[in-house]
Amino acid sequence: AFTADSVGNIYVQGHEDQMLVQEFSHVVTVPTDPQSGQPSGQRAHKPFRFTVALNKAVPLLYNALASGEMLPKVELKWYRTSVEGKQEHFFTTTLTDATIVNIDCQMPHCQDPAKADFTQLIEVSLSYRKIDWEHTVAGTSGADDWRAPLEA
Repeated sequence: AFTADSVGNIYVQGHEDQMLVQEFSHVVTVPTDPQSGQPSGQRAHKPFRFTVALNKAVPLLYNALASGEMLPKVELKWYRTSVEGKQEHFFTTTLTDATIVNIDCQMPHCQDPAKADFTQLIEVSLSYRKIDWEHTVAGTSGADDWRAPLEA
């Protein structure tokens, strides 16, 4: 999805089969009793939402949404600037058996000078069966699978 023809001037060589995430949001919550503050129910994962610029993968994402296609594996790699000043992959979020549940395509008002640098963006929301979190540099990881009960 990430080619010069697809995304224009934000293209970065070596990331051709990836999308550059501009924003993401993900909430995992445990309901609590307002009186005691103690957990009162099972954890709840809200959809994993990410925002990308319009690119060549967008029609395929819409097809997956419209057909209810299950995506066996969705991998999100997070990058940061290392202490050496280079880009490094440091964190991975993997969604297993994901389904696109919403796509919101927006373009900020193009004549608003405050939004002149923005482009067409889509926000994709994914529900999933399992999520894995891995800090690849520190070597820590965690996961939650709806099919597997949590053990205390």
